[in-house]
Formats: sequence, structure tokens, C-alpha cells
Amino acid sequence: MLDKFYSDARAISRHRAGMFGAYIDGFTTRRSSDGYTLNSVRDDVSTVSRFGRWLTMRRLPIAAISEKIIADFYGIPHVPTWRQHGSNAALHVLLAQLRRAGVSTEAVPPSDPNVVEQLTMEFGRYLREERSLAEATIVNYCPEVARFISGRFGAGSIELANLCVADLHSFVSLHARDYSTRRVQLMLTALRSFLHFLYLRGDIDSRLDEHVPTAPNWRQTKLPKYLSDDDIERVLASCDRDSAIGQRDYAILLLLARFGLRAGEVVSLELDDIQWETAEISVCGKGKQRKRFPLPDDVGEALASYLKNARRSSPLRRVFLCAKAPYQGLGNSSTLDTIVRNALLRAGLDPPFKGAHLFRHSLATKMLRNGATLSEIGQILHHTSPDTTSIYAKVDVTGLRSLAQPWPGDRS
Repeated sequence: MLDKFYSDARAISRHRAGMFGAYIDGFTTRRSSDGYTLNSVRDDVSTVSRFGRWLTMRRLPIAAISEKIIADFYGIPHVPTWRQHGSNAALHVLLAQLRRAGVSTEAVPPSDPNVVEQLTMEFGRYLREERSLAEATIVNYCPEVARFISGRFGAGSIELANLCVADLHSFVSLHARDYSTRRVQLMLTALRSFLHFLYLRGDIDSRLDEHVPTAPNWRQTKLPKYLSDDDIERVLASCDRDSAIGQRDYAILLLLARFGLRAGEVVSLELDDIQWETAEISVCGKGKQRKRFPLPDDVGEALASYLKNARRSSPLRRVFLCAKAPYQGLGNSSTLDTIVRNALLRAGLDPPFKGAHLFRHSLATKMLRNGATLSEIGQILHHTSPDTTSIYAKVDVTGLRSLAQPWPGDRS
């Protein structure tokens, strides 16, 4: 495999004569199959050779290689800073290859989690398996729970049966002053869910979750942020559809604009979710509930163009992959927020809110102004509660003015 990347026979012989000579071809094959360019693979091979020479100088055998040894290798100033991230990842790929071959010892399993960590893990499993909550929600809830338990019991033994209402109020009073309103709401929701979890398990005898205070939630004080139809077209037109990234981003932005999907729903979209024969697309929404949409011509053409011309060949079933190697599925919702921000910047737009949810608000606003009812909007956006859709009632400013009562004493 080295022959594909080096035309100099001496370079090939040099790399194969090093400590990792018996594994370097397999390593190169793996990096190439992950989609790395010729220059990137050469850089990684050079890193492996340099790592081998470093091990030889210290008389360390291959069997001794571990995550700590790799960290020690990068603890000395011999690798340029701009190369450390990529080459560090390459050495961990090499380590995994050596472990599969039985050459290097397996990673030392992590120590048993302490009681707080174990309790948090069990709570996370409950949220994931019993309540089908999104991973992002679980990641946000668990740290608040760990902070509550650690703050209440400290280094002492954890006696959950001793929890009381005063503990809740003390914790909330201590942390609420340092949090934003949204963060306080998240903290209280996490705490309420955790206490209900403890009650279901029998760890506490009373419904302490009913005593968690509520935070002000004046959601209807501002108009929802949205883009006009012309602005959305400007954003879509900003994508360079002659490039692979531009085709991918154009298809993503169309899904957001035409269907009002959540960012996570686009990230998790898989190839099998697109039904080309019936011109439909199936989306996994909140609570793992499926919703189906007819596939408009422009969206279908954008997806087909991306899949045919721009998407890297991959065994992964995710529709949208990273633009750079390794070509994995998009990481999370924040990736789509970045795509939207970049598109807004290219289009010369500077709305107060720049996330992927902006398109969701824009679609709902357009539907309302075209005569759709709040119930119909809620069905399209897949809202579980009418209260969530009610925010868009404020978009009809003309209708609201007709409901406003005259100010007492106003002569106009």
C-alpha cells in the first residue's frame, strides 16, 4: 500500500524497516480508506516512523505502547503545534490496530465509578431508555443532578432517604443567582425529573419533585425571530453548488426551510428515510416518533445531487457526512447551527438569532400569514403541546391590534 503514496523506493524501504514496518501498510490502508488525502497519509506515516524512533531511543517495545506513552511522546517539543492534533489521532488509530493484532496490551479499564457517578449513570439510562429523551437533554441534565447530590452529601455517605424539601430550596437558592433564566429552568426541570426517578425506584418515600419551585417563563414577551421569503432565498443562493460542501449545505438548508425540521432531526437522517419511489421522507422526531413529509421537487433534486455527486462513499447510513476525513456523520446539532451562521454571513444577513431553529420559526410565520391555523402549524412542526405553537399568534400583529382595548382617557 505504501507504493500508492511513495514513488521513491528508498522512502518505502525506510518506513518498512522501522519499528512498525510490519504494520505500516495496514495502517496506510486504514487511513486511505477513511478518506484522508495523499499528503495527509504521508504526514501520518512520517509521524508513525518518528514515534518508532522515539520508542527505540528509550528502549520501549511495541507491547508497552499505551495512551500514556503517546501522551508522553507529545510532551516534548519535537512536533509542530499545528500538526499535533491530527498526528495524535493517527497514533491512536495505530494503537487500536496493534491491539487488534494482539501486539499491544489492552487499555486499562476505568476504575469503578463512585456513588455519585453511578447514580448519575443510572439516571441517564432511565432518561434514555424509559423516557426516550434526546442525548443532548441527558448531557444537560446529568451534571445538574451530580451537583445537587454532591452539594447535599459532600464526601459523606449518600443517604437518599434523608432528602427533604429544605435541601431543594437550599440548592436552588444557591445556584439560581448565578444562572440565566433559561439555565435555571433547565436546572429545575432536571431536578424535578431526578426526584421523580428516585421516587419510582423507591429511594425516597415522598413526591419531592412536586415541591421543586418553578422559574418565571415569560415566553410570549417577544416576537419570534424569522426570515422573510426573500432572505431565505438569499441564504440558499449563497451556497456554492459547484463544490461538495456547497451541495451538502444547500440540501441541509432546504430541509430546514421547507419542512421546519429541528437540527437534530436533520443530523440523524438516514438513507433509508428517503423513499424515492413514493417521493416521501421520514423523520425521527422527539420521543423517537416518526413523521412523514411529501418530498418537494427542489428538496428531492438537492438531496439526489448531493448523494450522487458530493457525498463520499461510506458504509455509514447517515445522509449527511463531514466534509473532511474521517468522513463520519455530522457530530451534533451545533454543526448545523454553524452551517446556518456561515450561510447567513455569506448572504449578508445579521438576524438577532442565527441558529438552525431560525428556519423553523420562519416556516411557521409564513404558514400563519398564508392562512394556516395554529393547529395546522403544530401538526407540521410536530408540537406535542398547543402552548408551544401559541407563540406564533403574536406574528399576526394586525389581528392583535384589533383586540387591544383603548387606554383609559385616550382621546385619539
